[in-house]
Amino acid sequence: MANRTLRDSVFMRWLVLILTSAVMFFNYYFYDALSPLKDLMQENLGFSSSEYGTFMSAYSVPNVFLLMAVLGGIILDKIGIRITGFVFILFMAIGTTITAYGASETYLSGGFGYGFMNSFWPSVSPALKMMYLGFFLFGLGAETSIVVLSKVIVKWFKGKEIALALGLNLAIGRLGTALALNLSPTLAEVQWTNAIWFGVMLLWIGLLTFIIYIFMDIKIDRQIRETIPHDPEDEFRWRDLKLLVTNPTFIYITLLCVTFYSAVFPFVKYAPDLLMNKYDLERQISANISSILMYGTIVLTPLFGWIADYKGKSATLMYLGSVLLIVAHLMFAKTMIPPYVPIFILGVAFALVPAAMWPAVTKIVGENKIGTAYGAMFSVQNLGLWALPILIGMVLDSSNPNYQTALTNAQYASLQENGLYHGTYHRGKDEVGKNAEFKVKYIVHQDSCTGDIVWKAIHEVRSDANGNYRIHVGEGDVISNAEFEKIDVEQYNLGIRIKDLDKKPEVTVVKETLNISNPQQTYSGVYRSSGELLTNERFEALITVYHRENNDVVYSEKQNLRTDDQGKMKIEIGQGAVQEASYKYFNLRDGNYCAEVLTPLDYTNPMLMLSLLGVLGLFFAFLLKREDKTSGYGLEQPNKTQ
Repeated sequence: MANRTLRDSVFMRWLVLILTSAVMFFNYYFYDALSPLKDLMQENLGFSSSEYGTFMSAYSVPNVFLLMAVLGGIILDKIGIRITGFVFILFMAIGTTITAYGASETYLSGGFGYGFMNSFWPSVSPALKMMYLGFFLFGLGAETSIVVLSKVIVKWFKGKEIALALGLNLAIGRLGTALALNLSPTLAEVQWTNAIWFGVMLLWIGLLTFIIYIFMDIKIDRQIRETIPHDPEDEFRWRDLKLLVTNPTFIYITLLCVTFYSAVFPFVKYAPDLLMNKYDLERQISANISSILMYGTIVLTPLFGWIADYKGKSATLMYLGSVLLIVAHLMFAKTMIPPYVPIFILGVAFALVPAAMWPAVTKIVGENKIGTAYGAMFSVQNLGLWALPILIGMVLDSSNPNYQTALTNAQYASLQENGLYHGTYHRGKDEVGKNAEFKVKYIVHQDSCTGDIVWKAIHEVRSDANGNYRIHVGEGDVISNAEFEKIDVEQYNLGIRIKDLDKKPEVTVVKETLNISNPQQTYSGVYRSSGELLTNERFEALITVYHRENNDVVYSEKQNLRTDDQGKMKIEIGQGAVQEASYKYFNLRDGNYCAEVLTPLDYTNPMLMLSLLGVLGLFFAFLLKREDKTSGYGLEQPNKTQ
């Protein structure tokens, strides 16, 4: 009993797992929070698919070109968990803040740093440069922090439930990704950058969480020094690096790591956009389906980790996961099978390989080198995570040259006159989409096609036998953005209605005349149909601006409202989620505007590219399984020894 330490307490071990997994959750949340926002970044910041891919690749630049994951692993093995973890998690928190700031209205309106970012490399927007810097710093901290968290788990669970613990840690991290995919579209409904700022808040909470763990780490280190004699062989030595890079088993598992993760993580960055374009789904639905991949791993990764702990077969699990990866990507590339099927298969693959791979590394290298080993693997892995988003973006742009069509001045003037736009639908680079049903986005920007969006509508159309189609602006369209200030208010006698969506019967506002000169309205009373005054209430309201003479709906939006103790409330029209708008009441003639039409993207070539990566991963999994028969590391044997 005298030699027992905190790690021998089941409660303390699993408390450590909860704390470390919380940080992993926050890390993964922010990493994928922007995935459902690709089209919004294109529309609001003017990013192309290539620029979006370049921005996403910034995460991996410090780990590829500065070898920060390797250096971070060495730093971890040399100076320990506490200082390394705190510094690199702090980098993450700062990086997320800069990323969000780069997309904010404050920065884009000339805030701090905008002038400097605009002073060089004029072909790249200041928004991309600032957000790239932020994501770069986030990536600099994120990969090393994952190495730190992995070593924490090895420290507390080695010889015990290590694969299960690592599997649960990964599963909770994947939960962060899943919730990011689910929540980001909702958070972006009113203001699209809300989704980014929420992730920023989580990372600062993560830093506080790790500080709590530091006190536990101090105590267990003191206990270990008191109960276990110091062994010089446990210290990190620089010559250990040579042993890693000359070990065939370690080389094969590292190559499998880079090919496998390069075929999954970059896919997640594009998955919601793929589903929106290939299957004609809404953003929220696409993000929800994409999250199935992660929810599957949340359940299956601990299960496969338990199998590796108690039954073994780690090399076989990695081999099987590589096969399923190829199947899933080929389904996306060449079939119209409902997306739930390939997403589920990919989720199984994404549970199999990590659950078996990361615990297997502890059999190949000693604990004194585990930080360096994981760091080396993460650095090589980041080579793929850096290159693949860029390549996918480039392939998308080259495969879809007709995806984005800017209207000429003559076309825009004609559209304002008769409400019609004529275009030709191209599938991919060369094929004309004949007799096809699809959705088209019609977007009007202020000043230029990278300016603020003042109108965005989605139109369901059908092309003819020659691939030609037309859209009727203002007829049958779904409005997702309409700038209230652009309503031609001086020409019309407008009123306002408010419905309380939380109560029955509906609550209406007595005062109905809209003060055109002041859209920030203060209303004196809100009554039920019985005449009862509503005081100190919060409710979700549908605010409708209508033409008082013909009763046309001009504009409507949802807002959360509050009445004071006298029944008064302040309504700021134009700040809610747009529900309906009539194009003919908006003055989009007077001033400088840029209009564009966006048609669906073809993702066939990017998915074939990811399938090829899966084939390479299968080859390395085969070599790893064969090498295990002669290496003596026992990757097919159970992990649990006591």
